[in-house]
Amino acid sequence: MRRFVSDFLVPLVRGGAVRVGRPLGPEAVDRLAREAAAAEPEAADALGASRLAVAARFLPTTSPPPLDETSVRLGAALHDLVALSHPGLGGPGIVKRQQRIAYAAFSLAAVGPPPSAREAVNRHSLLARLPEIGRIDSTVHFWLGRQLYLGRTPPRRVVAWPAIRRVRVERRDRSWLREIGIPAVARRSFLALSAASPIGEALDPLRLEPPLSWGRILPVLRFPPLGRIVAGRMLELGVERAGDALGEALYRFASFHDPPVGLPASGDAVGFALRFLAHLVWLDLLYGPLPEKKVGGEGERARGGRSEGPGVDLAVILTAASRTRPSLVWPRDVPSAGDLADAFRARLGRLAARAEEHGLPRYPAAIVLAEIAVAPATAA
Repeated sequence: MRRFVSDFLVPLVRGGAVRVGRPLGPEAVDRLAREAAAAEPEAADALGASRLAVAARFLPTTSPPPLDETSVRLGAALHDLVALSHPGLGGPGIVKRQQRIAYAAFSLAAVGPPPSAREAVNRHSLLARLPEIGRIDSTVHFWLGRQLYLGRTPPRRVVAWPAIRRVRVERRDRSWLREIGIPAVARRSFLALSAASPIGEALDPLRLEPPLSWGRILPVLRFPPLGRIVAGRMLELGVERAGDALGEALYRFASFHDPPVGLPASGDAVGFALRFLAHLVWLDLLYGPLPEKKVGGEGERARGGRSEGPGVDLAVILTAASRTRPSLVWPRDVPSAGDLADAFRARLGRLAARAEEHGLPRYPAAIVLAEIAVAPATAA
């Protein structure tokens, strides 16, 4: 694609119609990485300005993210994944073609987790709008029947003379991720792309497919500026709902049920995850928008829904962690006496009551999580 920057990357970041061409292999991407900025200088400048606007929402920055090899590789990997759902890909031998494209996408996306907060933001500035990718399918009805155009604008001749031919066009905007979906053969490729640029996943803990993975989001949570942004997003979603999603993901992570893309589980990683969950409760206690009130004699958040609804997994995990070792939920710089300490103890008490009422089946598994976190590291 000689106009890869202007036809695909710029609308991907800025918004608009992206053009999906032939799948790109590693050799073609190597050439693009060397030539893209020089071949399309105006498009490269527009891309940099659009990426800068995204990056500035996460970190103070004065220069646009570079159109470097990593950017081109990740953009090309996404292009190939989108190409897998292109209507023109069908026909005999489609399975083998999909396998080759998926392998190429994986080799391009497998650049590893971002090594710094700046690099994480630079990558995210390219892929932040990935969940918004969609395809417009048009069905043209006319007096002799109908014709379907997937991701294409119907030709003028098909919609000509609408009154005489009784032409009616139905358009449906379909989400690429949620409705069209990624073929199973490319699932590992998409996970590699998420591991390379995990901010989007960290900001969307309620996603269903692919499910949230601690192995992929841990690298960005360990960068304090980004961890704070993600924690703020959890507060917006509601600590109970977000905490349950993170809790379910933590069970999978610690039991090695995550796909083999991302950081492996370890005591240190599980301990960090438990402290992050506790940190969310501390933040909710300090800055939560809803006041405490009494409901049926027990203090609960006035968030509606069933009493056994959101927050049970969070309550079970934090109850097990606090009983195993208080330091898993209690920061070192917070004194154990005072109004704040008393308020957090009261919150832990309500979490424990909820865990005992609704979460006993998962309590043994939560104890195992806490024991993994406090177990001494052993040398290989």
